[in-house]
Amino acid sequence: MKLKKFTAGVLACALFVGGAAGCIAGNDESWCAKTSSTTLPAGVYIYELYNAYSEAQTKTTESDMKKAKIDNKDAMTWIADRAKQLTNEVFLLDDKMSASKLSLTSKEKTEAKQTADNAWTQQYSSVLADKNVAESSFQIAYAENTYKLRKVFQSIYDTNGSKAVPESELKSYFEKNYSDIDYTYVPLEKQSTSSSSSSSGTSSESTAMTDKEKAAVKKELDTYLTQVQSGKLTVKEASAAYAKIHSTTDNYQNVTENLSSSTATSSLPSDMIEAVQAMKNGETRLLEVSSYYYVLVTKNDITKKTSSYLKDSDNRFKLLYAQKGDAFMKELETEAKSYKGVTWNEELLKKYTAELFYTAPSSSAVASAAVDTTSSAATSSAASSAAASSAASSVAASSTASSAAASSTASSAAAKK
Repeated sequence: MKLKKFTAGVLACALFVGGAAGCIAGNDESWCAKTSSTTLPAGVYIYELYNAYSEAQTKTTESDMKKAKIDNKDAMTWIADRAKQLTNEVFLLDDKMSASKLSLTSKEKTEAKQTADNAWTQQYSSVLADKNVAESSFQIAYAENTYKLRKVFQSIYDTNGSKAVPESELKSYFEKNYSDIDYTYVPLEKQSTSSSSSSSGTSSESTAMTDKEKAAVKKELDTYLTQVQSGKLTVKEASAAYAKIHSTTDNYQNVTENLSSSTATSSLPSDMIEAVQAMKNGETRLLEVSSYYYVLVTKNDITKKTSSYLKDSDNRFKLLYAQKGDAFMKELETEAKSYKGVTWNEELLKKYTAELFYTAPSSSAVASAAVDTTSSAATSSAASSAAASSAASSVAASSTASSAAASSTASSAAAKK
């Protein structure tokens, strides 16, 4: 498990689900579906088709999607139905935005564009650019829809919403499930620089410390541990002092997070999480983590963080979603399945089908699947953009990564598993 630097982020990537009305024939491939108020470009449906295909792969152990069955349907039909359902949800969220007189601010539109730009460049353009998906369509489906989902959700469950969660419940959930920690760490390895005979440059290598070297580091950190426990120093001050003496990076971090969440478990080593969860408020320990770090950590009194944490919009969204997200997404999915009033571009749907993303399994893949039928699902699950509630769950976590709430994604020096 890597110990990474907790850092702020932006809304990330998750799309959702939506089924529905009539169709129209024609040769115009610029649009995929429309209602009386909105026309969606073709790329939105094709992107949702990609999402549906990826999701389908997580629902079967069959390596050949043309042979797979999902929910008693052949997989390729299921994918087409799912893509229409996903597209319906784009319309549904627009309707809910209008009904509640909500709109994206200029700042949110700018952030959504930047989010889409980054994801398009880093991942999706290589998959979708040659399949009639413009980046502008991707932005609508990928980023803007996520921002809209968040605004609709908050209009229901946040302060003054139709189903507003009482402040006392938010406070109770936070204090029961979250931890607030200050920590700093020292890697149990040393860096060495060597020149290369095959080039004019130099290379840096890391090697594990000897037992004697580890003992020396521990002795020094034990001194800081005693000073923190006695109140003479804070972990932050100890970290700065250690970094100054050794002319190294200051690895201090403050993290306020549900340590059982995917945000924490993907960022912090499991043995560090277990140790912190067992600590009492106000306790400081020196931990040896994953055999690659010494970690000096204080577990703070979480109740002292409640007020400031709940004042932040991103933090509130994260807490609200943890409590009401599943119910919200199920309701949204139910509405999307029965959504009416969509006219579909029949010719486009005939041209762009699940075949667009189909790859026939190689003989080696088939053999591998016969040996281990779970590997295919595991691989495709990792690649999947996720759907329905699992996708929304991802939205919740990543949305809140835009603040101290998800101020969690740990430090740059890497621990090896």
